[in-house]
Parts: sequence; structure tokens; C-alpha cells
Amino acid sequence: MKSLFKLMSVLLAVTMLLAACGTPATPEKVVETVKETVTVKETQIVEVPAQQTVVRLSGWASSPSETALLQSLLYQFSVENPDILVKYEPITGDYKQALLTSIASGTEPDIYYVDIFWWLELATNDVLLPLDDLMSASGVKREDFIPSLVDAFTYNGKLYGIAKDFNTLGMFYNKELFDKAGLDYPTDDWTWDDLKAAAAKLTDLSDPNKPVYGFCTPPDPGRFPVFVFQNGGTVMTPDFQDTTLDSEAAIGAAEFYTSFRAEKIGAIPSDLGEGWQGTLFGKGQCAMVYEGGWLIPYLRDQFPGTKYGVVMPPAGPAGEGNLIFTVAWGISANTKNPEAAWKVVNFLTSEASQKTVLESGFALPSRKSLQNSDFLKNNPNSAAIFNGSFNGAQPFFWGAVGSDVNDQMGKALERIFKENQPVADAMKQAAEAIRKAIK
Repeated sequence: MKSLFKLMSVLLAVTMLLAACGTPATPEKVVETVKETVTVKETQIVEVPAQQTVVRLSGWASSPSETALLQSLLYQFSVENPDILVKYEPITGDYKQALLTSIASGTEPDIYYVDIFWWLELATNDVLLPLDDLMSASGVKREDFIPSLVDAFTYNGKLYGIAKDFNTLGMFYNKELFDKAGLDYPTDDWTWDDLKAAAAKLTDLSDPNKPVYGFCTPPDPGRFPVFVFQNGGTVMTPDFQDTTLDSEAAIGAAEFYTSFRAEKIGAIPSDLGEGWQGTLFGKGQCAMVYEGGWLIPYLRDQFPGTKYGVVMPPAGPAGEGNLIFTVAWGISANTKNPEAAWKVVNFLTSEASQKTVLESGFALPSRKSLQNSDFLKNNPNSAAIFNGSFNGAQPFFWGAVGSDVNDQMGKALERIFKENQPVADAMKQAAEAIRKAIK
């Protein structure tokens, strides 16, 4: 039996133990999106057939507003497809564990969220249904979606998930600090040299109570790999059986990344008493940061007075590079209603549905055609995050030992920043630890 199902059996036993101790392992509630009849605008009544195909759909519990948006889309689906009953079953708590437990017991939903960070575990163990034939039968093409997002969920030439939304990293810059320093705003054509020169001019340490640093560089495995890609390197080999963090390209990227703090023109969040650089950007203490689209609503809500812009990350010696963070709609290989399940996924990832999601401001769509939408034309900051997916972006995925890879990248950067360990030594130490995890 394959290793994943051994893991599932263990998780099932653990879950049963937790349930016995009073910790629920099943979703707290089930919301049916369709009842016997559905009234639209109080004038149109849609009769529901006596026989309906039931499709269960699950994901982790999101914010109330975003959950309401999904439910509204499922409601619209029910109006257009009264013969299909969609049951929405959000999972609270540890989503992955709950999902694996349900798979082990044969009770998994027909459709569920599949995170880029662990989707391959499911695909390689025949848990996910390949979507190619269903797509072809309904006239949906791979080319309809952003190429990097299609590649992110492709294994052995087959597609196992349609990205429901995504994020990349953009370079956020504080316009007021740029104006104060007399600098032109960044553009998508910037390079590492431009970034370093601007960071030096933006740094102002004259006020010890509120020092301003040009570019913040957290010891974060969700930021640093961008520089590795831009320097022509990788984090793992293509088969994920070895790491390349001790390569010349990765070491060179780490030297550049950590040089900002070493030269006192950059800082890590803990230097300034915060856990996240997004807060420091809002406070005006980090003039430039690499963050995803999640920073946009945060600034709107927490720092509405901050004047900022977003461009794509500056190119390195080997060109552009970025990370893609994404979640797909996947269909269980065990579903008894694959056509109905695909019909739901196809509706949720249609151009119309994704346009609704985009205009809500919650997420970026995976449909390539929406690159030219009026919303992105009128929201250049979001457009910069969207366009990052076309410019050297690679999935935030490092194989079966991905958690160990992230852990070791973070520890290596911490040792460089806080213990002054030589960069090459720190990266080699991280690579050795990852290789032990792989074995």
C-alpha cells in the first residue's frame, strides 16, 4: 500500500481518538444550497426535479464575507442547474488532516479545495480525478487558464485541478517616502541594482523611535525563493528528490537578499518589533516590501492613509522570477457523479463566476481572458499581482518534504541575520538537513 494511505490510516486512528476526547473531526455544519423550490427576485420560481444528483463540496472555512460570496455563486448554479443539489460542507480546524481522514474512510466530498503545497500527494496516489476528458467534453481548454496555474496542477501530462484563485508577490512601495527622497517611482523594468540603489536612498535612521529602512527582507521561505529564481537557481531538482539550496545560484541569491540588513539599508520585522513586514509597510518604516495581494485589503482597513503602488519584483541577473500561491478545485477519484461534479467546478471557474470573484476584491482569477478586464485596468495594484503569474512565476511547492524545505530555508536566513553565520555555510547546512529529511 502506498505511503499516503498508511498516513491516512494513522490520521484516521488519531481522529477517532480525538473524537472520543470531545474534539469534533467532522464539519460543524452542512449548508444545502438548494431546497424544494428556489425563488429568484421574488418573481421567478424554479421547480426542482423530484430526482436530484447530490454533489458534496468542501473547503476550509474562510472569512464570512468570502464564504457568503461562494454561497451566492452556488445559489446561482442551483438556479441554472436545478437537477443538481450542491451541499457545501466547510471544514474548520486542521483542513488537511480532516480531508485525509475522510479519504481514508471513503467519505470524502466530491469536490474539495486542493492546496498547491500538498496536491501532488493526492495525485500520485490516485485520489484525485484527472480532469482532461471532462474538460474536453465540455469544450474547456487548458489555454483558457493562466499557463503557470495549469502547470502547477499537472502531473504526468494530466490536469488534476483548476485553480480557483491565486496570488503572486509584488513589490509594494511607499509613494510618500519616494517623494521625500526625491526618487522616481519603481517600474516593472527595475533590476536588482535599482532596488539596492533605491533602498540606500530611502533609508532614514535619524529618528531612533521610527527608523525607516529602504527594503525589508524577512527570513521567510515565502519571499526568499523569488531571488533564487531571479538568479537562475532553483530550490529543488525537477523530480523533488534533492535540493539545490547549496548551489552557486542559491547562495548568491542569499548573499544579495541578506545584504540589505548587513548594509543597514534593510531590516527584518523583529528588528522593528513586529512579526510581519506588512504592518511595518503600513506604518511607513519599510519603504519597499514583497507581498501578495492580501496586503491590499489589509492596508485599506488598517492603514487607509498609506499612499502606495505595486510593481512586479525587480529582475535579477537571470531575469524575472516570482512565486505562485494557489488553491485548486479538485474532484475525488471516487466520486459517483463525475459529470455533475465537473459541472459545478466548470461553473465556479467560468469567466462569469471568476469575474464576480475578481470584482469582489477577494481574489484573482485563473482565467487568462480576465487580464484585460475593466477591473484590472482600473486597479493597477491588483493588476501587478495578476501579471506576476506570467513572468517567471513558479509554484510554491517543494515536493513531499516541502515543510522541511521551508523550515530549513527560514532557519538558514535566521542564522545569517542573527548569528552572522556565513551565507554559504548556512545554505549548505540547510541543504544537508533537507537531504536527511528526503532519505
